[in-house]
Amino acid sequence: MKIRLILWAALLCGTIFRANAQGVEFRDLTFRQALEQAQKEGKLVFMDCYTSWCGPCKNMLNNVFTLAEAGVFMNEEFVCVKFDMEKGEGIELGKRFEVRAFPTFFILRPDGTVQHKLVGGSQWERFRMRVERGLNEKTSLLYLEGRNQAGKLSTKEYAAYVNALRDASRDDEIETFCQKAFGKLNDKVKCRKENWRCNRMMNDLFIW
Repeated sequence: MKIRLILWAALLCGTIFRANAQGVEFRDLTFRQALEQAQKEGKLVFMDCYTSWCGPCKNMLNNVFTLAEAGVFMNEEFVCVKFDMEKGEGIELGKRFEVRAFPTFFILRPDGTVQHKLVGGSQWERFRMRVERGLNEKTSLLYLEGRNQAGKLSTKEYAAYVNALRDASRDDEIETFCQKAFGKLNDKVKCRKENWRCNRMMNDLFIW
């Protein structure tokens, strides 16, 4: 009996490993079904918005999402789905979420709220870092934008907010934010460690 249990456990682990080794599992679900499944599993939805002619989209699907480490991470955290923005349900979703560049990725709560947005692909290590920002509520675009609009964004959150805006390719807003908010800080605060990145970002934008 004990040997059978050991063999069964080994078979199960092997099955899980093989599934993860296949990379990110994009499920064949409608948008509504994906939200419902995320609710059941206690996960967020990761939505890939692509087109058939988009080179970077193909690179992500064929060379990044196929990686074993991508599958281990993404399948654990998300219900993953992908939609061609020029076909079927994707056409309406593209309008609803105002998708203007490809690929665009959304991290969604089970109620359909956008927690984070990522525009453009990248190598897995960098992409994972961007996804992790959206996965963590305190560094997500939804949370930080709400804090900023309410006038509650702390100076320690400035760099995180700039990162979130950059993930969403909202560079014009980065410049406006840096000029209005970060630009008012005195030199001592600007030189704090948590603001070094924001300083570098603003130098990249030729603000200083």
